Amino acid sequence: MAPITIAVWDAVGNVTWGARPWDEWTPAIQEQLLAENPEARAVALSVAEILAGYDFRLVPVASAEELEKIIGEADFLIAHKVPVPADVLRAGRRLRLVQHLGLDYRGVPLAAARELGVPVAATPLVNYIAVAEHVWALALSHLKRLPQQRERMIRRAYAERWGTHPGLRMVRDCTLGLLGFGEIARPIARVAQAFEMPVIYWDIVRFPELEERYAARYVEWDTIWRESDVLSVQLALNERTEGIVGAREIGMLKPDALFINTARGKLVDQAALSAALAERRIGGAALDVFAVEPLPEDDPLHALHEDLAANVQLTPHSAWQSPWTWIRDSHEIWYNVLRVLRGEPAHHLVYPGEEPAR
Repeated sequence: MAPITIAVWDAVGNVTWGARPWDEWTPAIQEQLLAENPEARAVALSVAEILAGYDFRLVPVASAEELEKIIGEADFLIAHKVPVPADVLRAGRRLRLVQHLGLDYRGVPLAAARELGVPVAATPLVNYIAVAEHVWALALSHLKRLPQQRERMIRRAYAERWGTHPGLRMVRDCTLGLLGFGEIARPIARVAQAFEMPVIYWDIVRFPELEERYAARYVEWDTIWRESDVLSVQLALNERTEGIVGAREIGMLKPDALFINTARGKLVDQAALSAALAERRIGGAALDVFAVEPLPEDDPLHALHEDLAANVQLTPHSAWQSPWTWIRDSHEIWYNVLRVLRGEPAHHLVYPGEEPAR
């Protein structure tokens, strides 16, 4: 009997990052995993361990042309951030599941899947949810002046103004601007709804079908810079977006606006941002990513971070949280494959599948 064939087309690598053999993790990551969960070795399973007992082969592909060569033999197709052509998918007549990593499954042609009657699942990226949480931690820390309040308490300098602190802002009185409206920006917007915070967004592609769901208003490029009280960058880095945030954009921000970047450092002219912060032309910045990483020890951002008056918060590209996010993302995919092999329903179905018309 032929082995189960699993085609994997992943532009990033998340599909298997968190389901590698234990010995392929670096000693430092092994140590971190065990520190966070003493049972890590029994939990952080590889693909082979999850699918133990099944004869299978993984076939990585890097293009639609390579997928076309294997799709006729494939029992499963796993995709991440790639455009699967409808005519290629239609040739997958053995497919038992099309699995996408991430809720934004625009690259999967659902109409072709319906023609085949094959179910389609889209699992949420825990990695992205962790980054969205980090954005809110940075925003709230700034709006509630937590670093300054902590320093005031440490100095025991609170007695003369007990019960209040200058500069605190209500979230609902601020406008959140999202530069990019992908899978990280959307949970950020969902939290803003709970605070009754107005949300505006700009993206290369508009998402009118999502605007009502997330109470988000699309605006033009210049408008988002001028109207945002908190502006969070959530764009992907590519040849079109590298350096997209320059001195001109930073110069349009309100004098008290907070600039957040948890996406990629090279999206931003970091020197222009540092200058605006040093000259107090914007209200502050919260950065998890930098043009050069790790951030050089002599970078001007360090001095700004140490100066409470500059309202700068820096974190060491830790918004994604830890290798456990990789594991959780990868495992949900491979346990979905296991569910189907056992005859169980897959989780996170966006199309349940049915018998194709004959």
